[in-house]
Amino acid sequence: MKIWTKIEWTIIVASSVLLLLLFILFGYSHPQSDDFSYNFFMEQKGFWGAVKYIFNNNSARFFSTIVILFSPLQHHNIIGYQCYTAILFLFFLLSLFSFFSLILHPRISKQNTLALFAYTCLCFCAFAPNLHEFAYWLFAEATYLLGLSLWLWAIILHYHLSQKKFENNILIWLLCTLNTIAIVGCSEAAMILYIVPIVFHFWYRHTILKQHHRGLYAIAIIYILTVIFVVSALGNYNRHTLTPFSGNLLLALSRGLYAAGYWLSKWTILFVPIICFYILVFGLKLLNWSAQIPILSAIKAKTIFIISILFFVFTQILVVWMSGSKPEARFENVLFLFLLLSFLFAAQLMIQEQAAFFALLKGNIYRGFKTLSFLYLACLFMVVPNNVVNALLDVLSGAAKGYDLEQNKRYSSLAQSTDSIAIVTAISYHPYLLYHQTVSCNKAIDDNDIPRLSMADYFGKKWIYEYPCTSEAKELSIKEVLKQKRVQFFSNKKK
Repeated sequence: MKIWTKIEWTIIVASSVLLLLLFILFGYSHPQSDDFSYNFFMEQKGFWGAVKYIFNNNSARFFSTIVILFSPLQHHNIIGYQCYTAILFLFFLLSLFSFFSLILHPRISKQNTLALFAYTCLCFCAFAPNLHEFAYWLFAEATYLLGLSLWLWAIILHYHLSQKKFENNILIWLLCTLNTIAIVGCSEAAMILYIVPIVFHFWYRHTILKQHHRGLYAIAIIYILTVIFVVSALGNYNRHTLTPFSGNLLLALSRGLYAAGYWLSKWTILFVPIICFYILVFGLKLLNWSAQIPILSAIKAKTIFIISILFFVFTQILVVWMSGSKPEARFENVLFLFLLLSFLFAAQLMIQEQAAFFALLKGNIYRGFKTLSFLYLACLFMVVPNNVVNALLDVLSGAAKGYDLEQNKRYSSLAQSTDSIAIVTAISYHPYLLYHQTVSCNKAIDDNDIPRLSMADYFGKKWIYEYPCTSEAKELSIKEVLKQKRVQFFSNKKK
């Protein structure tokens, strides 16, 4: 009996190759921007002094702040930084796998769970709008990636607590409480997303079970108090007052609606083939699972679809209102996974509602649709710019290795330089998933540029700038890279 079909094997292999490339790139990544700022605060004020200072003056994200302050940069360990960021990314992958495994278990086989995880992981890692900062920048990892990981665990914990056999388990309630506090302390994005599992838990208990539970009320109160504590913190107040357009409702509505419309129109091209493929390859196999869950019989697919869209739009508006500017692309990474999981969930409910129709898909008709869906998805990966191609280019072209070598040469020259204002040459390699402009082109010291001042302090300087600052990046297309490799392969063979 076949464990996986050829199509599922292709998905698993493609996902494995992509993850391998992404983890290889961690060996070439380097700290950037606020990584140096937090390290500077740590050196100047000590651990708890830095936590207090950042909380009162910069950001009230207490949990992500603590994670960043544990960075190996305080020991000037770049390799440790690379390992630390790789571990956080691995934790996200384990959280995503646990999300499918612990919710689908035991009604779905481990093989199907692994295939579904590989598919979701491939779609997210390939099309996440800003995987560069999301995975290879510790500040964004601790703020958004970690928050997203904890959100997945929040769904798992609330799902288990809604079941009778776990509802009196003190350990799970305790873990859920700690998870709630940590999520609020990660980022505003995770704080908002936490509304989803806790509201569904309340709805299920009151609508389906017709009962109350003191533990759930306690978690809700803790969540609200922690949100109030974070939102009203002095650090958030300072950020709010220093941002000229924050709190402007008209701007929030206009920019928020624009951002929501922009991303939805862009992601529709991705979600249509992704959902079609899911229905034909995974959805029908999960029909027995969804049909046995009482809560799913009370939810309609169109309800989930509409709620997820409205929640997405509301989140965009709220973030613009809080920050006074359009949401960053790394924030959209969080909402991309939210919408992806929401739409897959809605697709599963649709299959359950239209089981009689999907029962007609048998034999050659089913296999034909399945193959066409796979080809459609494969074309999507070849036509739409994605991180699979970017990661492949970064590794095969040598851009990641060249970037790493030039960064290390820059570190060596800074260590040997005795000038208080140091000049460094520009980085000529710009790998898609790693490069970030960390050094200023301005010769004059900018007292307001805290990240670059902190970077200069990290190397014992007052200021660091690039000269010349107009070098062109050594970037190649996938066609040129493959041509080079072919020439290199055959030339070596002739020798």
